[in-house]
Amino acid sequence: MTTLSFRHRAPRGFTLIEALVVLGIIGIFVAVSYPSILNVMAVRKLDNATRQVQTYFQLTKLRAVDTKVVHRVRFSQEAGGYWAYEMEALQADGTWARVGGAPRKSIPADFNVTITFPLDGADRQAVFSPLGTFPEFAIGQNSLTIQSPKLARPGQMDERVLSIFMGGAIQYVKRASA
Repeated sequence: MTTLSFRHRAPRGFTLIEALVVLGIIGIFVAVSYPSILNVMAVRKLDNATRQVQTYFQLTKLRAVDTKVVHRVRFSQEAGGYWAYEMEALQADGTWARVGGAPRKSIPADFNVTITFPLDGADRQAVFSPLGTFPEFAIGQNSLTIQSPKLARPGQMDERVLSIFMGGAIQYVKRASA
């Protein structure tokens, strides 16, 4: 006599319920971590803007030493509310001329910028001598502060400060606004 055996084999894969549960867990994880992701992006944008200015200062100082000509970074506030800056060299006739090959840069308008460098008309300037020093050094007139309103919470490091000292050293400091 022959015995027939029918085995019920479970289908392979995931059921719809299992897939929905996994998607729900992933959705909750993304919703919880989204503010953190935005915070990291805001910090990176602030750091990148500050490092770009710091690099430009260093490039200007090195160009002044290399060419043995006084150079400056001139900051001007543009109509759109943002700050632009460019490298200029002192000419023999006492005027400033833009340095070729050094692009004009800007600090995004979504940052609050405070510049305490000496005035040149309506503009601010950071001047470097052929020795690489900062001859116009004065306490309280040697820094650029970039602050991100997106990071302005108690205890949050929302400011980046670049200070130039008499010897030409450039200091980068992260701090919380007061």
